[in-house]
Amino acid sequence: MRAIRTTSLAGASLLALSLAGQAIAADAPASTEVQEVVVTAQKREQSVLDVPIALTAYSGETLEALGLQEFEELGQFVPGFDVQNQSPNNPGFVMRGITSDSGEATTEPRVSVYQDGVSISKSRGSYVELFDLERVEIAKGPQSTLYGRGALIGAVNIIQAKARHDAAANLKIEAGDNGYALIEGMVNVPIGEALAVRVAARSKKRDGYVENLLGGEDFNSTDTQAVRVAIAYDPGDRFKLDVLYNYQQDNPSGTSFKSLTYAPTNPQTGAVLGDRGRNSGAALSTVEGFENNQELGLNRRLWSLTALASYKLNDKFTLNSTSAYRYFTGEEVFDPDGFSLPMLTFAEDAQGKSASQEFRLNYDAGGRVTAFGGASWFWEDGSQRVPMLINEKVAGLFLTGQLPIPNALPMSVINVLPALAALPSARREEYTNYGETNSYDVFGDVTFKATDRLELTAGARYTYDDKTSGYGATMSGPSIIMLAQTGTQRGLIVQPTLNGKAQYQDFTDNGVTYRLVARYKAADNTSLYGSVSTGRRPKVLAGSNGTPGAAATFREVAAEEVTSYEAGAKTALLDRRLTLEGAIYRYDYENFQTSQRTDSGQVIPLNAGEAKATGFEGQANFQATSNLLVFATYGYSHARFGNGLFDGNHFRLSPDHQASIGVKAGFDTGIGRFTLIPTYTWQSEMFFDNNNDIAALQTTTGVIKDTVQDEVQKAYGLLNLRLTWQPENSPLTFGAFATNVLKQKYIKDAGNTGDAFGIPTFIAGEPRFVGVSVSIKR
Repeated sequence: MRAIRTTSLAGASLLALSLAGQAIAADAPASTEVQEVVVTAQKREQSVLDVPIALTAYSGETLEALGLQEFEELGQFVPGFDVQNQSPNNPGFVMRGITSDSGEATTEPRVSVYQDGVSISKSRGSYVELFDLERVEIAKGPQSTLYGRGALIGAVNIIQAKARHDAAANLKIEAGDNGYALIEGMVNVPIGEALAVRVAARSKKRDGYVENLLGGEDFNSTDTQAVRVAIAYDPGDRFKLDVLYNYQQDNPSGTSFKSLTYAPTNPQTGAVLGDRGRNSGAALSTVEGFENNQELGLNRRLWSLTALASYKLNDKFTLNSTSAYRYFTGEEVFDPDGFSLPMLTFAEDAQGKSASQEFRLNYDAGGRVTAFGGASWFWEDGSQRVPMLINEKVAGLFLTGQLPIPNALPMSVINVLPALAALPSARREEYTNYGETNSYDVFGDVTFKATDRLELTAGARYTYDDKTSGYGATMSGPSIIMLAQTGTQRGLIVQPTLNGKAQYQDFTDNGVTYRLVARYKAADNTSLYGSVSTGRRPKVLAGSNGTPGAAATFREVAAEEVTSYEAGAKTALLDRRLTLEGAIYRYDYENFQTSQRTDSGQVIPLNAGEAKATGFEGQANFQATSNLLVFATYGYSHARFGNGLFDGNHFRLSPDHQASIGVKAGFDTGIGRFTLIPTYTWQSEMFFDNNNDIAALQTTTGVIKDTVQDEVQKAYGLLNLRLTWQPENSPLTFGAFATNVLKQKYIKDAGNTGDAFGIPTFIAGEPRFVGVSVSIKR
């Protein structure tokens, strides 16, 4: 069956299924052609058809028309790309089966996220609002040569709207159920002939959609404010400068880590408050005094300053400079055991700051050769602190199997049990990891038009990293439980380092990545291409400690390397009424980096050995009439571990199949124009951990063993509807929308911290939401 599948994928590629679904502009005039976006994925302006990369590009107008405000929503319409959003502080970016979501300061991302070419890839600071944009470009496959560090398997580049020399303004207001309210706007003002200023902002709130059975704010809410200031200065034809300042804050309520082992109960009386369903209400709480009494939820702030300069030296050479500084801080408090009793209360306090500078020289004389080359410097300094409060009275009962299932004993009973009198109700353990990087790159890329139809490209990048990893851990006192079980003074989860201080270790790493591409222009609107490229994730040096009072131990995992082979085709047919693109690919990984929890509770880095992925991606747009556009995407990814601990397992967060289909239908009436956009997105079965919830591969602490393979999301689909009405000769547009119309119940994640104790937790996906909108553009 596998051989048949591979053959069918190759045939589908030759048929060239699908081009980027970027042609759904909200207010574009009626046209019989599919509109396309000009992209800069290869560091120069090109039509999507001319870029020999599996590339999806959506204009800002398309994002608005589809109602895509976040990465999680965008991922549903991009083949080979998916985004998991536990909270803005904990996203998972998945490209062709490979996930980048670690919050540790010592690790590097596999999927890079950029704002105007500036890396914002560190997980805890990468999830930003998508508003007032020129476009978003998602390039699949190793892109280190073009984008730099971290683009092991793909890159997402957010191109923000710049200030322009014409006056413009817009305002949008949305409201809906679950307390939903959004207001966003933009003002662009020219100041003289050379200067312009643009200010854009968004404020978005929605009540939580998982009921808090203990009262108070419901879980999984939205509370985000973002603002951007852009300044453009271009005194002549040769020099241009864009300066952008971004600020965002997020204060959502707690994430609903729901236990299916223990029923939600009143922690004091034991009264059952709800059921053990994956999507129903939860009874979660924090402990008074923990982390300065911060409530369950996230408090995150981030800001950045970017300067983009371009100077045309002459008709052939242009010098480009990208300078940036970025800072983020976020603390999230959560209830990781997923049930009512205060057994475990955790927080994550992540901080990071980075600075970068890139100089790039572009060459284009209008002849057969185009090229660019340059150098860059990147600096990053971050930390991840994880404090945890442990109620040993509850933990003692749980670890010895004496906490009844599914209805746990109430605290009113637990607190008076004589056998538990000596156990503390609030022991604190804490660990922090640190990472600092100084990285230096040199890179170059040359495209040669061998004939009028054949184009050859070669590019390479050399990266040198000078890095420091650190680790430290403390505890308020030894665990009485562990003292009774082992006779040693230990922590229950974390072992303190020597004198409670952090230790550091320096190391260096370097490597070369490259790409070789051939593109053949079979016809004026048809391109065939093939490529071989490599990606590299730097080696990891992660600290941990298994012996109380000892110095931290640093474990090295070799650099993760991937070789990619890709072939694709792009075409525009029927006078550009139909655009198609298709690509098949194969990846070979070495030293696949993952992590595993040991019997002592430590999470350590792990080399999972070899891994392979094969797949197909396709998109299509058909402008049937000037008033009817049909668009569709499909992605297939067969990503599996090839040897080692997880031999044969699916990659986590990687469904084998993803698809989307939508229609944009316009209707002119005597009272204005109506536009209806229904969309349906679907994905196949997905696991949430590389162990695929296989009992033999799980290490758990305590007497409960997770033997049921339920940490999986079966195939599901989401239907969304959007309807707008623009009265004739009016700048106003009125709208109505509904998401998850069919009320599909699904989960975003499963396992989590509770899985280490045999009690996995589950995070519910969004239910149906409905709302209305009004906007005005000038």
